[in-house]
Amino acid sequence: MLAILYLLVSAAFGISFVNLCIPDTARFFTACSPSKSVVEKLPPVLFTAPAGIITGLMCMPMFNYYITFLLTFVTDEDDMAKRAGILVTFAVFIILTGINFSFYARRVRRERITVREPGASVIPVYRHSTLNAVFYGAVTVLITGASVFLMVYTYNLSDGILSAGYSTFSDLSPHTAMISSFSDGFNYPTQYMHFSGDGIQYHFFFYFLAGTLKYLGLTIDLALNIPSILSMVCALVLLGTLAVLLSRKRPAFVLAPVFVLFRSALNVFMYISKFRKLDVPFNVIFQSLFKSSTWFTETPYDNWGIWAINVYPNQRHLMLGVGAMLILVIAMIPFVRRMCSSLIKAKEGNGNSYPLRLIKTFIASKYAWVFRPEDPLKPMGITALCCVIAAVMPFFHGSALIGVLLVLLIMAVFSESRVSYAAEAAAAVVSAFIQTRLFAGNASNVVQMKHMTGFVVQNRSAAGITGYLVTITGLTLIVAAAYVIYILIRDITGRKPVYRELLFLAFLAPLIFAFNFKVSYEMLANHKFIQFTLILIDAFTACGIAELFSPPAKLASRLPRAGYIACRAGLIVLGAVLIVPLTATGVAEWCTYVNLNKYTVDINTESDLVEWIEENTDPSDVFLTPQWSFNRFFLAGRPSYYGWPYYAWSAGHDTETRETIYYWLISGSGNNIDEFRRYCHERGIKYLIDDPEFFAYEYPGRIYYNKEFFAENLTPVAYFPEEETTVYRID
Repeated sequence: MLAILYLLVSAAFGISFVNLCIPDTARFFTACSPSKSVVEKLPPVLFTAPAGIITGLMCMPMFNYYITFLLTFVTDEDDMAKRAGILVTFAVFIILTGINFSFYARRVRRERITVREPGASVIPVYRHSTLNAVFYGAVTVLITGASVFLMVYTYNLSDGILSAGYSTFSDLSPHTAMISSFSDGFNYPTQYMHFSGDGIQYHFFFYFLAGTLKYLGLTIDLALNIPSILSMVCALVLLGTLAVLLSRKRPAFVLAPVFVLFRSALNVFMYISKFRKLDVPFNVIFQSLFKSSTWFTETPYDNWGIWAINVYPNQRHLMLGVGAMLILVIAMIPFVRRMCSSLIKAKEGNGNSYPLRLIKTFIASKYAWVFRPEDPLKPMGITALCCVIAAVMPFFHGSALIGVLLVLLIMAVFSESRVSYAAEAAAAVVSAFIQTRLFAGNASNVVQMKHMTGFVVQNRSAAGITGYLVTITGLTLIVAAAYVIYILIRDITGRKPVYRELLFLAFLAPLIFAFNFKVSYEMLANHKFIQFTLILIDAFTACGIAELFSPPAKLASRLPRAGYIACRAGLIVLGAVLIVPLTATGVAEWCTYVNLNKYTVDINTESDLVEWIEENTDPSDVFLTPQWSFNRFFLAGRPSYYGWPYYAWSAGHDTETRETIYYWLISGSGNNIDEFRRYCHERGIKYLIDDPEFFAYEYPGRIYYNKEFFAENLTPVAYFPEEETTVYRID
């Protein structure tokens, strides 16, 4: 099937490009980790495969979109432009993949025959073993299983009925409309389907990818679920890989994804405490938790499930953004570690006083800013990979781009080769500027940076914000911070680079930003930045628990055998005990997710209305409809003048002005058909869908849907008795 081939080609390109840019994964892993031994424990494929798939899933659709867009200036045939765009994309990326693998193979052959200098450090190789294969394979399978369940459970198609879970249908409504606009419509130049004629200020490329897959033959649920699953699996594998690189402990590979899937928070304990004060038995409390179909309500907007597992099937493109963040962060870790190593050497050096040597190394040294000559890490390749990802991110996930730039900014301060960071930032900013001008008219329409403290916390004092963070994060930050303090002491006493501690501080940047700045109309949207920090910090939390499961080998030499066994057993028990509070709220929220989404919102994909619209109207025709959200109309890929307003408002559109005009239109424009027609012609509104749902809304004042006015003055072109729906053409 062409859709599967599309995914395979994108993955092949991405993997080949990552291998070309980072050809020596063993050396790269060594540069990321405090010990070379990590190379023996960690298969290179755990970075190259997920990083490659994420890269391919971003690069190929973006190229496909712009090629198709350019073809609209060559042909007036919409389907011809889409077909030609896909064919050109296939050809270009198959050729690029071949070139990448060719250059990579040539480089590997050249380096194999290079004579290693005497005394040069030897990089270990990964030790293939059945145990490793089973462990990493089983964890990946479990991650995949969890991802499949999350995505399919709340978005599936059966017997012509598309069902969306009750806790996810709201976000999936505009996503479904965007997918259909590319598969069944022709959304070039792109507009928001619930708010026609105002461009688009929302990162939509992920849904262009899903729309392309649907156009190539997948059903709409598979077209959205497959890239959603791939993105989540790749992001979680990359997070596990990061945790192993930082800790050198295999258990961290499974713990990091577990802490994302089952988040830490105090909610469940506050819930239990509240009912215990009423003398409710534990068994009754636990039964209510397992049967609950409502989210916790301990903090503002908790009842929306903004921190729960619900957020990932809700915002399908979120994990693609997280995956891209992780690639950029992991790629730049070696340069932070090198600066820390250089500062240690400066302390031990001769000549100028230590403070002067330190300042020179940190600021005035050549390699603090530019690449080292003949660097075996191939920093030019790493920079090229990062620049490409940064350039394609703005309209895949703009918030993730802002989040990772904040992290990289802190990393750059403590890093070598700062020119690489500057190049990545420039690629991101230039790309974002060009694309926002193209899609949204102006960058300020997409990002509105305003200083505003406190996020959504009601008590914005230091104590109030601290209490809020402890409530929503539980032990995550505490365990991670404890681990960082532990390794800080070890690294300082052992005279080793303290780069991991600096990474921890860098990972906090999005969270700090979320509590001090507002970037969109809705302050609640900042929860994504907090989510980014928590996901990254989960790597350190996993490192801390993994350390308890596998304490340092030096401990055995410092304690008698019996003491060592007792100490190790105690640490393992402590680690196992800590996992309970770290995951308890997440487990309860999974129960809520399952119970709540037994109820679905359904639409008929075989609706006669949808079929008629697709066959008899142009993709650019705008429809005046009820304020629909998850409705069969949007499966036709046509835009609505004013769909459900929250979607457009939260995406940055001026819904207040349009709402006033919308009320004026549906009430009959003051019973003036000429004024009604004039305005509709100016806005490209070609049809009115007369549907019973017009009467399902409460309009302000004396406004009402003027059904009789339209029946008397407009021409009916289609009637669907089973749906009680009439389509009027606005002549």
